[in-house]
Amino acid sequence: MMSTQTNACTELVRFWLEARHGCLIGEGVPVPVPYALSDIDLVAYQPEGKRLVVPGDVTLGPRVIVEAKDEHDWEPLGREFGKLLRADVAMMGDGVFVPRGAKGVKFSMLREEHFDRASTFFGTHDFDRLFVVHAIDVAVITGLATQLAARRIYWLTIPDVVRDLVSWYRTHDRPAALRNTLVGDMFHLLVGFCGLNLSDDTISRAAK
Repeated sequence: MMSTQTNACTELVRFWLEARHGCLIGEGVPVPVPYALSDIDLVAYQPEGKRLVVPGDVTLGPRVIVEAKDEHDWEPLGREFGKLLRADVAMMGDGVFVPRGAKGVKFSMLREEHFDRASTFFGTHDFDRLFVVHAIDVAVITGLATQLAARRIYWLTIPDVVRDLVSWYRTHDRPAALRNTLVGDMFHLLVGFCGLNLSDDTISRAAK
């Protein structure tokens, strides 16, 4: 069944979490914020309690909330995203989220409102926050990675996810089983049947 999401980034991340990591997924969890209604893009839970090993040797889960943000037509290199992330982190101060009611937050899942909604959803504060974006200034992430990881906040790019999916697909014992979802079927058709071969170098250059 096709999901209600239409964003390619979100759908690819959903497939990655469901098929690659065996997660159960909820989507579009509503989050009231001042003068608007926001949401959490994806809420993921690994039902066997397994941790998710993701690119960069980062271990997450088994509870994860995900914000997938793809604005590659607006700013393909992720430099503006880097500036906006620095501004959001500055609003966090020494806390684990941007305080309730703050304005001008670009990455909405950093808000206190979203943290509280996820805590209610899971029934615990024991979860990670994962952002998947089209690109982001490497210098910004390098400088903030340790600080953010201490708050259980992590970042990946779509090229990271694609590299991981291609590597996993090549060792899959029954890739035709992926055809029960639209994204899985497209992936199997392109990579399996058509022989699309995306090397790490190709993916990296395409993202620049």
